[in-house]
Amino acid sequence: MTNQTEKNSTAQICALNDKFRQTFDAKLGKVVITQVVGCLNTNQLQKLLQAVKQFSDFNENNDPWKEHDMGKIELFDEKFFFKIDYFDRQKYQQGIGSEEPYNVDKTFRVMTIMLASEY
Repeated sequence: MTNQTEKNSTAQICALNDKFRQTFDAKLGKVVITQVVGCLNTNQLQKLLQAVKQFSDFNENNDPWKEHDMGKIELFDEKFFFKIDYFDRQKYQQGIGSEEPYNVDKTFRVMTIMLASEY
């Protein structure tokens, strides 16, 4: 892959991750919360999900590959992470990773929202 192709692929991955994170679009993937996050009260969970959708603090420390696939949010005196993983759309149930995360037709995203201590 050439440098320009890699940059284009990274830009596509970033755009898809942003769209998925901001909309939770079921055509792009699914959102999973850990059991601990699921124990938050309804109001707290809604605030956390909204914070994930609005997250924009990507930098070299939390986004070295510039894919916008992970972030840290501090709420309720806790630290939370969200992490987007890429699975082959046809083999998602088998846990097979995608070789083309820039290709929406071949990739199914799974975003896990967890306490930082669960990572």
